[in-house]
Amino acid sequence: MDGLLDVIPERGDRLLPALSAFLAVGAFPPFHLLIPSFVALVPVAVWVADQNRGTASFRVFQGGVWFGMLYFGLLLYWMPLALAAFTWWAFPAYLSVVLVLAMGAGGFTWALYRLREGGVPLWVALPLTWTALEWLRAHAPGDLAFPWLGLGTSLTGYPELVGAAELVGARGITLWLALLNGLLAEVVLAARTRDGLRASVRWAVAFALVLSGPAAWGYWRAGTLSIRAIGEVVVVQPNIAAQIRLDGARSNDSTVVSLSRLLPEGGGRSPDLVVWPEMTFLGPIESDAALRARVQAAAEPWNAPVVFGAIGETRTPGRDPIPLNSAFLTNRDGRLVDFRYDKHRLVPLVESLPFQPGAWGEGGRVDSYGNGADWSLGSLGNDARFGVLVCYESTYAGHSRRLRLEGADFFVNITNDGWFGREPWYTRTAGLWQHPAHLVMRAIEHRVGIARAANTGFSLFVDPLGRTYGQTELFRPAAQRETIYTSDVRTWYTRTGDVAGWAAVLLTLGLVAMPRLRLVMAPRLRRAAARD
Repeated sequence: MDGLLDVIPERGDRLLPALSAFLAVGAFPPFHLLIPSFVALVPVAVWVADQNRGTASFRVFQGGVWFGMLYFGLLLYWMPLALAAFTWWAFPAYLSVVLVLAMGAGGFTWALYRLREGGVPLWVALPLTWTALEWLRAHAPGDLAFPWLGLGTSLTGYPELVGAAELVGARGITLWLALLNGLLAEVVLAARTRDGLRASVRWAVAFALVLSGPAAWGYWRAGTLSIRAIGEVVVVQPNIAAQIRLDGARSNDSTVVSLSRLLPEGGGRSPDLVVWPEMTFLGPIESDAALRARVQAAAEPWNAPVVFGAIGETRTPGRDPIPLNSAFLTNRDGRLVDFRYDKHRLVPLVESLPFQPGAWGEGGRVDSYGNGADWSLGSLGNDARFGVLVCYESTYAGHSRRLRLEGADFFVNITNDGWFGREPWYTRTAGLWQHPAHLVMRAIEHRVGIARAANTGFSLFVDPLGRTYGQTELFRPAAQRETIYTSDVRTWYTRTGDVAGWAAVLLTLGLVAMPRLRLVMAPRLRRAAARD
């Protein structure tokens, strides 16, 4: 405990980092306030800029850790609530995740201070260091990767504003927002100088120019992008409670009953696709003939192809089958077609056990699944193809990009967000709103439509402009039918990937290293000069 308290800064160094943390949380769902996205990093940046040269690096690091503990602790408060049904490790895991992320935030303030100490202007240093931190968090090895809610995603409630994501991706929007925060921080610093008013006006003009360019592009694109309808899609929300889903047989029985009640009335044109949620049926459908028969009986009355989640298996001679969190597709008579997509990105402590498989789950409810490896696409009768994002995969920008490059015309997101809360309003956590926000960015990045089927909600649609529609109510059975759209545009981001992210990492590392390189080389240069 004493070691943990050592990272909490002194009283005078707590206020501004804490203010940044609270503002940043307000920018994300369910609050989705507009202004905090542009000002949240200003207090902590000003605090770093106010540190005198020669300040102990640990003091700057402490301020960043304090900011990170508050920011990530509040943003992810739902984690122990969501994981508690699986394992008693839920609360320790939450504390560990928050502490690791807070250490990363400490690295951000330390790097920001080093760049400032090396003469890099604040308005340049802030976007580079913050974007680098976000990229590193999303690209950490294995189960350590955590791309949840980058700063750019905070503006998904205003999709026209972030239309430039088709050029630079969500990370590029993060870079833009952090740059705007840096310019406002310069306004604050300039206001305290002798020529304060004039200098502040110059920085404010720069802020307005940097804000207007990408924003104008987004609004222009929203009015000019040509989109086309692909077909009619029904997203189905069975609303099977989390406590029921812990019992596979009971969950399957409840699902069959709920699906039968949601069948459309007779007459009318059949949809082009029906989407059921992640793990609609809990069982190895390929090896369980009785379960396949139940699926066929439930799917056939829809008179449409049905994509749904169940357990797939990887079979190796001489070894036990490895379960997979998979998506399957039926034809119009309910029979399985030759399509299976296996989830690549597993949720740590829920679908996989980090570092030591099996060691943490003894006596708990953690299931260990294998990772998918293929990039299978489903197909509609009109030759349109779709890629499946299973649950957490919607947060990985590179994953959606790969599916688009493989030829997906739109995405289908199947998920079960029932662990984020229950029907009573006071049990509902922010995770229910945070998770689908990522889909807005995925739609804009590739200018495609998305259909989302969630067991308990929100089920919804997103068009290629990032606008959501057809959203269901939480914790209510529903079958929502809407037109799905796409565009024929192959966006710059689809073609080039996350240039903004890795460029920020390289520049940050290079600029941090340069002053240290000069310190290392200076004695050698002096000795060489003396010899000459």
